Amino acid sequence: MAPSNLRSPFVFVFAAALAAQEQPANAPGRQGRAVGLTVEQALTLRTVTNPQLGADFVAFSLVVPRPIADGPGGAYLHLGVIDGLSKLTAESVAKEKPNVTWLVAGKDTAPAMAVRPGTREVSFVRAQDGVPQVLVMPIDGGDATPFAKTPAVNAYRWRPDGKAIAFTSLDSMPDERAAARKRGLQPVVVDEDWRHLSLWIAEEGKEPRKVTNDVTVFDHQWSPDGTKIACAVAPKNTVDDSYMFTRLKVLDVAGGALTKLVDNPGKLGPFAWSPDGKMLAYVTAADRNDPHAGQVWFADVQAGQSSRTRVRSMRPSSVADVQWPAEKMLCLDHMGVRSALGATATSGSVADSSAFVLPRRAEGPDAPILSTLLGSAFAPERGQIMAFAENGTARVVAMGLPAQPPELFLVAPVPGVDLTQAIRLTDSNPQLASVALGEQTIETIRARDGVEFEGILIKPVGYQPGTKYPFVIVVHGGPEAHFSDGWLTNYSNWGQLLAARGYASWYPNYRSSTGYGTAFAKHDHGDPMGKEFSDHLDAIAHFSKAGLIDDTRVGIGGGSYGGYTAAWAATKHSEHFAAAVSFVPFVDLRTKWLTSDIPYEFYYVHYQEQWPWQQPGLMADRSPLSWVTSCRTPLLVLGGTADPRVHPSQPFMLYRAVKFATDTPVRYVQYPGEGHGNRTSGYQLDYALRTLQWFDHYLKGDGERRKKPLPPMDLDYPK
Repeated sequence: MAPSNLRSPFVFVFAAALAAQEQPANAPGRQGRAVGLTVEQALTLRTVTNPQLGADFVAFSLVVPRPIADGPGGAYLHLGVIDGLSKLTAESVAKEKPNVTWLVAGKDTAPAMAVRPGTREVSFVRAQDGVPQVLVMPIDGGDATPFAKTPAVNAYRWRPDGKAIAFTSLDSMPDERAAARKRGLQPVVVDEDWRHLSLWIAEEGKEPRKVTNDVTVFDHQWSPDGTKIACAVAPKNTVDDSYMFTRLKVLDVAGGALTKLVDNPGKLGPFAWSPDGKMLAYVTAADRNDPHAGQVWFADVQAGQSSRTRVRSMRPSSVADVQWPAEKMLCLDHMGVRSALGATATSGSVADSSAFVLPRRAEGPDAPILSTLLGSAFAPERGQIMAFAENGTARVVAMGLPAQPPELFLVAPVPGVDLTQAIRLTDSNPQLASVALGEQTIETIRARDGVEFEGILIKPVGYQPGTKYPFVIVVHGGPEAHFSDGWLTNYSNWGQLLAARGYASWYPNYRSSTGYGTAFAKHDHGDPMGKEFSDHLDAIAHFSKAGLIDDTRVGIGGGSYGGYTAAWAATKHSEHFAAAVSFVPFVDLRTKWLTSDIPYEFYYVHYQEQWPWQQPGLMADRSPLSWVTSCRTPLLVLGGTADPRVHPSQPFMLYRAVKFATDTPVRYVQYPGEGHGNRTSGYQLDYALRTLQWFDHYLKGDGERRKKPLPPMDLDYPK
């Protein structure tokens, strides 16, 4: 189902450095370290994101988890700057870590950070008198000041000359509705109670002006000369429209005309202008039934739809982002568990799609990814590139590794450093140096019908060959998503938390995952919980045959589509699973479809353009609720009370059905006010502690574990 988003040395060759960082937890390099990662430690880990380049500096955001003592709320976004990039060399950084100037830190937060073009200033959004505004702050010292007085800013982009912003703002509420709300009358009229996100322009020293009407603009990009704006436009401001009905249009800034550039089929992803303003590169779905926007196409801005040209890669993959800062366009591409930056060769404004080459794996499941790409690009052998920035003279990436959350790296060009190397600029979690981690490996499994699929295996801390360990399968949501070979530990992907507690855990890119091409991603279409679920059973058989796991102590867990999978495992295939954790799950396909905020996405993408009443047999057969009498797997169900994607009635029905139809242990935990996933730090903590408690209770110990009484309801929270 569609989703609702550290150690020395600082300079390294990836192959050598990662081999050193990824020693087994009981290897000599880890002797003397603390035993495993705790929940309290995991929920304090910081993450680098959103790198932005200036003339000779890089600004970035640091996601800082909110301490429980600070009260309910999401993470803080700190704002850091590293100046003097051109002076950095491999040798200088090896001797001394670059200095980070923190412009926003502590309990302050700076969302939507950007570099103001042509200046030594950064910007971010912060409320002024209760109205979100774009604030500008010099990186050399000084206070943040509003760029202009505007309506409430939702998202913004700087004009390339740095003297104007385009921003989206929610239209004002109709007078009658606003008056009623002041009186406390706040009814919600379903499917009608929305307002457009309109596009505005604010020029320096001038009053802001609204430039779109009667449409919603979900994303926008200025042309290099500032005369046009490419817009992702939809008829309504709904989640369904953002997924299925958003089309790429171009706004003429002076005249105000908004014209369609391409009739992209289905989902639309990021887009970028060529430096001369004649072409647009955009990420799109292959067709309206494609679960994911992952293909790159080019369009001539003058010729429009007739000029479309697809960029073709050498293996199935999924593009996540595009940028076109100079003569070469760069793509952030995911190829299964791996990621890389690929580059096009161009001639003037015409892209040579035949020159676009992405990394290919050499023969054999353990062969390293190739590091050579056409043009200047970057392909690490391990790690997950989360975001990147390029300005023609420097390139930076935010990248996570198996042993560390995402950090900031300077990739190229750097004196004395080639494209197989990178300079690590930040060290956000030095405490991880004293923590033992389980070994993380990429594994390929051949399913019963001969199809191969990949995943990530994390072995327990102190792993001993020949020992059979309890095993947990962690299932990603979507299913249009995938796991990458980076840091896999957070409140809902338990990663190193399971390794610390003596588990082997598996993060599969089962059939229906992205990163392997459109055909692979469509495996759930017309067959939910079919071959995709067989992949999970085949993984159990594979690791059992290898002598790694105890197949009587297998758990499974996940959220959203992963929660659906866990519910299906606990009911229809209960004999294989000794414990299950089902987070924000849908359990009855008919009613979940009709109570979700994305019914059209279900219709077009996952169910062959048929409504539930047109396929009642399939809907009933593939619903865990139809199989609750078979549930013999202790089942923990969790979800938010304000979830618009999976209505709270879904997990409630599963809980009540298992409770009344069986004597199997079952518990339902509601998180007040949370949506499709937990945003607040307190409920993230509760979720992590409670799920690990559940696995420990039913996967460890002797005797008949499936009949054990429920574990204690009250938790011992860290102080």
